[in-house]
Amino acid sequence: MLENTLPQHTVRYLNQVLGEDAVRVTSGDQIAPLPYFLQDTYQVLSGKLMGQPVTLACVKRSQPVSAQQVGQHAKQLRELLHAPVIVALTEIAPGERKQLIQHGIAFVVPDRQLFAPQMGIILNERFGAEPRRKQAMASPATQALLIWFLKHHPVSQTWHPFEEAAVLGYAGMTATRAVRELVQFNLFELEVRGRAKHLKLLGTRRELWKKVKPHLRSPVLRTLWTYDQRILEVSGVRWAGESALARLTLLNEPRQPVIAMTAEAAQQAGQAGIFFEPREIADGVAVQVWRYTPAMHAKEKGVDSLSLWLSLQDDRDDRIQMALDDIEEKFPW
Repeated sequence: MLENTLPQHTVRYLNQVLGEDAVRVTSGDQIAPLPYFLQDTYQVLSGKLMGQPVTLACVKRSQPVSAQQVGQHAKQLRELLHAPVIVALTEIAPGERKQLIQHGIAFVVPDRQLFAPQMGIILNERFGAEPRRKQAMASPATQALLIWFLKHHPVSQTWHPFEEAAVLGYAGMTATRAVRELVQFNLFELEVRGRAKHLKLLGTRRELWKKVKPHLRSPVLRTLWTYDQRILEVSGVRWAGESALARLTLLNEPRQPVIAMTAEAAQQAGQAGIFFEPREIADGVAVQVWRYTPAMHAKEKGVDSLSLWLSLQDDRDDRIQMALDDIEEKFPW
């Protein structure tokens, strides 16, 4: 049975507008061969829509993706699963909707819109009519930009986050969503200068960190293990977990080295012949796959200290909690 999430809402909506039992979802056994970054970004359902094979790619709430990425991912899924792909989204901005339509990318926003021209289906219902719900947790892109701000910007400056978004590899639409979230959380005040959007911090940097922590999550999406020491040479890899904590505090080095990388970097490492194990192995390297880049600064060999704090905040080891307190105390607020 599907969970009460986007996949369930999508199937319910399609059956509502196209007729009862228009969608029949089959077993997800064939999903295993998909690349990690696709599994991390989408919950993929295979089945039939009005008797024809179809793949529903439901974007996971923690994974913001641009219209360009959606198009690339849909093409890859179509080639891997040999069926038309409909991308399901919880919400979509007008600019993103326009881009998807212009490129003929099939998508569905439950209770609002269905665009699948390849299957002869185009429906537009109450798009934008419902008020935007407040978001409880920051998206990975917003979290990354906020941490970048705390690392690089003094409180006396107003902040134009679009430049930093480009440095971190995010598109303008993603930066726009991040600005919306940061204002929604009452962390910044929006200042519009012509066509440019700037943010002014409300309060001190330390107050910002205290206020935003309930909205932030661990950057670690999953942990894999490998014996292959070449993993330490992959571009963008940083020391993480207890390995990074040992380099910042008096904590001892862990028995297993811990590193962090993006899902894309892990995929490339796998293509280069580095084999990953899904469960912990003795004498191997623990590889954390992060929701956003762990390489916040080219000169640093470890992950940034605030993301490190978030990744370990739920660890019950008293030694680690004392080390995390030390990190917070020493951060240049």
